[in-house]
Amino acid sequence: MKKQFFAVAAAICVGIIGVLGGMHISLASQAESTQPIRIMAVGDSITDGYIDGNNGYRKYFCYEMQQKGFTDFDMVGSNNNWGNEATYDYNGVTITYDPAHSGFSGYSIEAYPGRIGIYETIFNNTYYSGSISGNMLEVYDPDIVMLQIGTNDILDAKLDGSKERLEKLVDAILAEMDGSNDMLFLASIPEIDALERYDWLGAYETVYGVNYYEDAEAFAEKVEECVAAYNQIVQQVVEERQESGERIRFADIHSVVDMETGLYDGVHPNESGYSYMGTYWSDQIYTYLSEIGVAGTNGTTENPVTIPTEQVTVTVVSEDVTTTTEEMMTEVGTTVLETLKTEETTADTTNTSTTTGGTTIVVGDLNQDEQVNIADTVLLCRYLLGKPASNWSVDLRADMNADGRINGMDLSLLRQRIIESEV
Repeated sequence: MKKQFFAVAAAICVGIIGVLGGMHISLASQAESTQPIRIMAVGDSITDGYIDGNNGYRKYFCYEMQQKGFTDFDMVGSNNNWGNEATYDYNGVTITYDPAHSGFSGYSIEAYPGRIGIYETIFNNTYYSGSISGNMLEVYDPDIVMLQIGTNDILDAKLDGSKERLEKLVDAILAEMDGSNDMLFLASIPEIDALERYDWLGAYETVYGVNYYEDAEAFAEKVEECVAAYNQIVQQVVEERQESGERIRFADIHSVVDMETGLYDGVHPNESGYSYMGTYWSDQIYTYLSEIGVAGTNGTTENPVTIPTEQVTVTVVSEDVTTTTEEMMTEVGTTVLETLKTEETTADTTNTSTTTGGTTIVVGDLNQDEQVNIADTVLLCRYLLGKPASNWSVDLRADMNADGRINGMDLSLLRQRIIESEV
């Protein structure tokens, strides 16, 4: 925003090398950044960080961006903005992250009786930073906004009118996104476990006539229906504005937080769910920065990008397939497949191999060529899009996190493993 983003000096150059030689796609750019990329995470308690006040997915987002080699960014917002560094220990790893954000526990899209609205919080309050004063976006001036909001609206059975409220908020934010490379990412919301959190969903009896104690199954189905309807609204709002040329993208957070294993209390993600969110967000933001020519520490290094979303032709020598990554990636990350019916397995803690029926297989080596590289990524992309290669079928090799299902998270983990192996 306000001329603070990037001075892009040259277009992205993408090279393609054959798969059989260890296919490597790298993204080179002469782009230079005059200031760190300013990123604002906006939303409710899921953005704020609900468990022990430990900043939720945002710490994992910062960590994953660092692992990708990109450190030239500054998290901004009205909360936790007194310092640029905090630490968190998770599974033996010390994560260092920037804690600033604009997440507010209990907030809705727009104010209504009983709820404070994100819209009013951003635009009806005055903020100060040095000599600068104004609304939140004017003062903290983000280049990228990650907006996830609407869970509290759905908890309150406020689906009706949510599209109009969301459009009002989104359009007001877009009006402030005046830089040529500014981008708003609008996210879907995770599932709500109504049977676990029925005590927060009392409005559903008044609005829809369903009661947990009378028919728990019907109650849960109505809540699930409202979550799905709201997420369709989110995607529709994005698509309509993209058609008008607005700088906005859809982020499908719903696809990466599993209701059975990823929620803390039926609404808020647990640490596993937050870590998946952080990884997903980092993939979305890093991919976007790569597309516009900003990649790597200080925007100058040439980090490998396994699936760039520009129009690039990837030829898989070992498969009778030629396709574009634009086609492959259209729906990846939004597809959630049925749980795999697999044999009992044992996997090591890093899930680099797994044993089934007495045979050890290499996780990630989808084409069984004893290598884990971009050829395997192409196969997994095709599978997620419902276009599997004729001579390959999905099995445990594709289950990167050993959770018994194959989805966009496995693709993200496969990409990350390839990146790490080439550093």
